[in-house]
Amino acid sequence: MAQRGAIDAVVISSHTKDHARDAEPFVRAGIPVYLEKPLTADLREGFSFVKAIGVEKTLLQIGLQRRFDEALSYAKQLLDEKCVGEIREIRSILRDQHPPPPTYSSRGLIIDMGIHVADEALWLTGEFPRVVWGKMFHAKDYHSPIDEGGNTAHVGFTTPSGTICRLDLSRTHASGYNNETCIIGTKGTLHVGRFCGYPGPIPVELWTDCGKLHSLSKTFQMTELSGQFAEFQPRFQRAYEIAHSQFRDAVRGKKDFAVTQLDVLSAQVVVEAAHRSALNGGVEYVVARSENLDEYERLCRDHKLFDR
Repeated sequence: MAQRGAIDAVVISSHTKDHARDAEPFVRAGIPVYLEKPLTADLREGFSFVKAIGVEKTLLQIGLQRRFDEALSYAKQLLDEKCVGEIREIRSILRDQHPPPPTYSSRGLIIDMGIHVADEALWLTGEFPRVVWGKMFHAKDYHSPIDEGGNTAHVGFTTPSGTICRLDLSRTHASGYNNETCIIGTKGTLHVGRFCGYPGPIPVELWTDCGKLHSLSKTFQMTELSGQFAEFQPRFQRAYEIAHSQFRDAVRGKKDFAVTQLDVLSAQVVVEAAHRSALNGGVEYVVARSENLDEYERLCRDHKLFDR
């Protein structure tokens, strides 16, 4: 957005490895930036970037579009209203049908795809994990040139309150884009986005403790697109539009952004732990968070999330 030669805000969707270099000059100049996920390609660089720009909420919004998705936002509302009681378990599935092009900048399946569902779980539960683990596998008759260690991954973590989170990631789904979330509570279950192909719909099913579909269940529609588009676009096109609209409104109103560098930093800590776990046979990684950035970084270093 620009007017009379002045820059009001900037949207950056460059390679992840260039995020810090591209965004930092604008943030330092006090210009709000919408930056696609993740924050940086490397967790240590992520901490350096946040320290360099500070934690001011009105300067950087991160493009984690699930937080703006109408179906997931409605599910979050039902969770906050305790419609399923306390959360026992979250299962989140994210399966692509095709790998990204070889020119795509990525550190692999868990880091690249997993950050979406990791952030989704942190947002839905309102908790940061205490233990994270991951495993990677090679599915039959499939090759992805960018994925380190495998094309299918299972990630798990537990929270301080005892919630179990399971993330199912793959690039091998042979029948279209598959994205769904199941939230199992003490008094019922929420199922968001039951796979039904393109062009949708996107159901949010609230199941009661007696196995009946609640009247608060609701259906949302995918966006019907024509021409060439990424396989995830119909599912999340509306979420992208809402995210950018809220960014513009926040810039104009000088309000805090909905998803900040600290939010994505937490998700990056989780997927970094899961990635390292998968490369080391599924060993558990302890994680912890601190409001103090120096302490937060030290905890990550102590828990072996940085290469020494």
